[in-house]
Amino acid sequence: MRSLAEDIRHRTDEELVALLELRPDLARPQPADLTALAARASTRASTARAIDHLDLPHLSALQACLVVGVDAPAVAGLLGTHESRAAELVEDLARAALLWESATGRQVAGSVVEVLGPHPAGLGAPAGSLAHTLPDDLPGAIESVGTEAERVLHRIAWHGPTAARPSDTTSRTGQAVGGLLDAGLLVAVDAEHVTAPREVGLAVRGGRLLDGPLDEGDVVGSHHQRGRRDGAPEGADPAPVRALEDVDRAATAAATELVALVDELLDRVEAMRPRVLRSGGLAVRDLRTLASRMDLDEASATLLLELALGAALVADDRALEPTWRLTTEVEAWRSLDPAHRWVALAQPWLTSLRSCVVPAPDDGGRVNALSEGHVWPPIRPLRREVLTILAELPEGCAPETDRVVDLLRRRRPRRMPHDVESVVAGLLREGEVLGVTGRHALGTAGRTLLESSDRAAGVLTDFVPDPVDRLLLQADLTAIVPGTPVPELAALLRRSAVLESRGGAGVHRFSEQSLRGALDSGWTADDLLEALARFSATEVPQPLDYLVRDVARRHGQLRGGAAGSYLRGDDPTHLEALLAHRDLSHLQLRQIAPTVLISPVGPAVLIEALREAGQTPALEGSGGVVATTPTASRVSPRRDRPVTDVQPDPAPIVLARLREGEDAAERQRAQPGDGSPVIPALDPASTSALLREAAADRLPAWIGLTDSVGATKHLLFHPVAVDGGRVIGEVDAKPQVYSLHRITGVVVDG
Repeated sequence: MRSLAEDIRHRTDEELVALLELRPDLARPQPADLTALAARASTRASTARAIDHLDLPHLSALQACLVVGVDAPAVAGLLGTHESRAAELVEDLARAALLWESATGRQVAGSVVEVLGPHPAGLGAPAGSLAHTLPDDLPGAIESVGTEAERVLHRIAWHGPTAARPSDTTSRTGQAVGGLLDAGLLVAVDAEHVTAPREVGLAVRGGRLLDGPLDEGDVVGSHHQRGRRDGAPEGADPAPVRALEDVDRAATAAATELVALVDELLDRVEAMRPRVLRSGGLAVRDLRTLASRMDLDEASATLLLELALGAALVADDRALEPTWRLTTEVEAWRSLDPAHRWVALAQPWLTSLRSCVVPAPDDGGRVNALSEGHVWPPIRPLRREVLTILAELPEGCAPETDRVVDLLRRRRPRRMPHDVESVVAGLLREGEVLGVTGRHALGTAGRTLLESSDRAAGVLTDFVPDPVDRLLLQADLTAIVPGTPVPELAALLRRSAVLESRGGAGVHRFSEQSLRGALDSGWTADDLLEALARFSATEVPQPLDYLVRDVARRHGQLRGGAAGSYLRGDDPTHLEALLAHRDLSHLQLRQIAPTVLISPVGPAVLIEALREAGQTPALEGSGGVVATTPTASRVSPRRDRPVTDVQPDPAPIVLARLREGEDAAERQRAQPGDGSPVIPALDPASTSALLREAAADRLPAWIGLTDSVGATKHLLFHPVAVDGGRVIGEVDAKPQVYSLHRITGVVVDG
């Protein structure tokens, strides 16, 4: 074979199916034929994507091939592993078309060199290419340098290969660098930089690419796992293993607690109706108020808000002065059982592009809750990969954050986020809060969530106790609910009581203010007491009965309506006192009868102002007292674009279409009138790759060229170089330069 593209075109069906499965981007969109497939595989973008998805063993093997060539024994020596293991890694790289079969043996694809750069594994250029002569006794020269020089050389060899030269040559580091230059162990690139030749770097590293054997802590779940079952190197401290029953018990408790917290959060948001910042998100003061009322820290409150937003339970109302409101989905969510409510929160979290562990902005500012600053696309695959690592460990295994980071680094060494330790720690904390994990180990429901949300709900249902329809009313005006209340009981308590404490049993407290909320919603004292008695295991305590009836007796002593609004009462003296009340002057009250006042403001404003002044008015309509709390004021949820996992067609189907394209091209190979072959349409990346291949092999190529009026003509072109979006070559022995965007397709002749 003369090139990677030709190697791909001559592969068997089984080899092509394996290539398409390893590099699915080659099939999106469907290439016309094998020539287009080969050209796409040769592009830098596709090669970079393939390399980015290599785990550490395969990436190290590819770097070793760049250093010593594609030779399994030499690669094994650089990696510190067995020759058979190195041969397996090399075979995998060839199967992925990162290596290709030439007449002299396997070679590294040219696009791999472009992606990995001139310093594979951080090693410098060979001494010969630097026009530098190494010491005759290289190991001896390295051993003879002083302590400071050894430290400098070690750092450059592992973290270089180029370093800045100290400006102060008399300092310890400056003298060490000068000594290394004199000894021939470093080379001066220019007046300000030095570099370590490749041979020196390998000698300092002990002839290895990695600091430690390749197979220690190998990727969990791979076919070449050499470490312990918990993914740690041999000899390392073992990760604690919990009993699966304890893990599921802790995860279930966290999941039910999460559902209760989000339920309470929705009530708080509806009561506060916080404004939407002009830049989007929730104001810091509103977040702190919300967190304080729920007895949470700001980070926990932010996570709950993000979960509610992801589940479409909270949205901005898009008004002229927008506020955060509950959506029309809230009632449907509250009607579900606890397990399905949990899935409705956890599934969007698993697939969301939003995250509370987004790295801080470069300017050092904070990211407001519910703002677009929480959108970070890399978090979705990272979140799933962290959970996959936990899923591949033995059941109940609870690794520390640093061990998860190490396993992640071995799975995706080229796709690690900045400050990865903090990001992974944040994801693990979120998993604990959501109940995906329990006691730092993946629970049964969390493991099932990775596969199917419907099955996860069924699994969690088996662990969550059935909702209770009983409460214990106590003489101290509290009610204890021993578990998760049924929706009807939960709605009753939300309307008439305030949640005082959470836990295995929730404690709700009745007060004048909370009972007025129920009365404002249209309940009467008898209705409320009857409902409480229906759910109570005992009779309604006398103190609670007295409180309900006392609040109901005083509720509505003052009644407002539209005048703008009016205010009437049975006590003229009381109304006269309100006329003189300084805090009510803005209502512009006027007396039109001994027991009637009117105001130009609306009834809602009138009622709210009187309540702020310590009064207990009620809103009056034609049929008597009406509700003042809107119970069904909801906004449409703000839904993100649906998350779709676009998968290419199965590799055998793609291959069948490629073969059909090849057969069609062969049938149309008959030359048109101008002597040119049929030229299939190609994308610019594939066009560039084919022209580079033809230029490297010094072969002519037929190109389709679009002229200034849009007509396409075929030319036999001899490419010389492709650079800067242009191709340079000759047509009929005359120099020509064409823009790649004007070339519709390429067929290499030969």
